[in-house]
Amino acid sequence: MRMFGARSTSVLVLLAAALAPARAPAAARAGEIDSVVVFADRARVTRTGSARCEHGAARALFERLPASLDTRTLRGEAADGAEVIGLGSELSEQERLVDPRARALRDELDKIAADLRAGEARQQTLSAELQQLDAYSGVFAATASEEMRNPAPATAAWTRTLESLRQRRAGVQQQYRKQEIAARALRLREDRLRRELGYLEGATTTRATRTATVTVDCHARSEASVSISYVVPGAGWQPEYDLSFTPGRAGGKTGAGAVRLTVGALVRQSTGEDWQGVRLQLSTARPKLGAEAPQPAPLVIGGGEQRRDKVLVQAQERREQLAAGGSAGGGAAGASAAALDDKGSAFVLTLPHRVSIASDGRPVWAPVDLIQAAGTVKLVATPKLDERVYQIVALKNPAAYPLLEGRVRSYRAGSYVGDAQLRYRGVGEPMEVSLGADEELKVERKTLDEKDKGPGLLGSRKQIVRAYRVTLSNRAAAAETVELRESLPVSKIADVAVELGAARTTTGYQLDAARGFLTWQVALKSGEQRSIDLGYVIRLPDDWQVPDVR
Repeated sequence: MRMFGARSTSVLVLLAAALAPARAPAAARAGEIDSVVVFADRARVTRTGSARCEHGAARALFERLPASLDTRTLRGEAADGAEVIGLGSELSEQERLVDPRARALRDELDKIAADLRAGEARQQTLSAELQQLDAYSGVFAATASEEMRNPAPATAAWTRTLESLRQRRAGVQQQYRKQEIAARALRLREDRLRRELGYLEGATTTRATRTATVTVDCHARSEASVSISYVVPGAGWQPEYDLSFTPGRAGGKTGAGAVRLTVGALVRQSTGEDWQGVRLQLSTARPKLGAEAPQPAPLVIGGGEQRRDKVLVQAQERREQLAAGGSAGGGAAGASAAALDDKGSAFVLTLPHRVSIASDGRPVWAPVDLIQAAGTVKLVATPKLDERVYQIVALKNPAAYPLLEGRVRSYRAGSYVGDAQLRYRGVGEPMEVSLGADEELKVERKTLDEKDKGPGLLGSRKQIVRAYRVTLSNRAAAAETVELRESLPVSKIADVAVELGAARTTTGYQLDAARGFLTWQVALKSGEQRSIDLGYVIRLPDDWQVPDVR
């Protein structure tokens, strides 16, 4: 297989022969979309077809390509030893393809019009019957007036006749009202369908498309298999996950179990062409970035004398271990399709089956992979962020590729518990997914001490004292263990020191000094309540300004 771009003398001779007016082969129409690679903000489309060779050459015509495609990315390719020796494209005007929904709308409008005509005819019949009944009533009134002179009038017959006329008139009037109501409903639907049909058909009848022609040196073959690829904007994807946890033992809140992770993708496209039964690949690469190497510019440094007071600043870093579990109904939004973060390591996911995606911008969910793994559920409380206890399933990324940031739907024992946000996780990296809040365990965090002390008699350093108490309550029928997570500030400046108050901090914790994480494993019997204390001191020079630091 050889790509377009050869420059040998024999190829030039064959190209001249193929393009000669007297011997040019007829262009064969080709171009079914075979595969698509979707990037964060565009797609690479590949069409395939075949062309019959005449006089050693063939021309394959690919019609109705999107006018928005980047012509710089057009590439032709031939299989089975044939060679592409020419590729060109041009814009053309084409009649707008009628949306298949428009035909159904027109059929429905025709049926409504027929129903309206039938209804109008029925109303005319009912109106004529009402007029006839009114005439009968007049005749009856005149007859009754004459018979009133009879010494023995037939009042019973009069009553029966009057009741019959009344019932008949009421029945006709009811049918007439029903016809009016039905006609109003049909006219309202007719108006809505006409507006929808006008939107589908549009104001114009033509659109611009692009036609590409691939010329092939067949090398003594009777037929050549040809493909063409191009990059078009208007497409994107974002990851989405389903995580289902099945406990290993019935009735327990915590413990080991089986995890089934479904990796999926939401794909949107409005490229101007439908993708019907295509092989789909999802790429995290960003082709538009890094196309040209950067060049450094001159860097000039200047300065002037300026006095500035030092201020203690607290910054909240992104710490996944302290991220709130997310409530069962949180509905966290998925990652943006234009911001797929692969941490610099681009990879491609291939869907295991062909899919169809219409060019209407609507999201289409497609499963990519199904993975079985082992996981463990534990109870976790982070009261600094959320005063609730969560069930968290912990596992290692079981996929053979990184998991991008995106929304994950969580299930426990087949029941949906809510949505959470999955952060980027590399292959084999530990990860946690929330299974929702546990209403039988309660947590409360109170402030015990908040003081800012000035320098002492023998020192010149300020002190910021902080102390907190966390109270955990177990209302469940069985004993449970809760992992309590807290944090303390981490100093990155030599002048500022942070000391954990041993006398004011409950023992039994594990400390990650580099990140400032403290964790306790708090065992609670049924109905038991326990308190955990945390205290620390921040020491800094006297000339520093101290804002509110907590």
